[in-house]
Amino acid sequence: MPIVRIELSPGRTHEQKAKYVEEVTRLTSEVLKCPVESVDVMFIEIPPADWAHAGKFYAQPK
Repeated sequence: MPIVRIELSPGRTHEQKAKYVEEVTRLTSEVLKCPVESVDVMFIEIPPADWAHAGKFYAQPK
């Protein structure tokens, strides 16, 4: 059972995520030769105050 974990900052709409899930499930099934029913996709939304890059946070905590 492939599990695709997507870590991203909040702000995408449900429609954007639904389209992404559709495409990544199709591609995972195709490339890994597994049924689409076996593919799980998780979105992990990380606020900018908890995400740093190059030693600096994207946003300061409120």
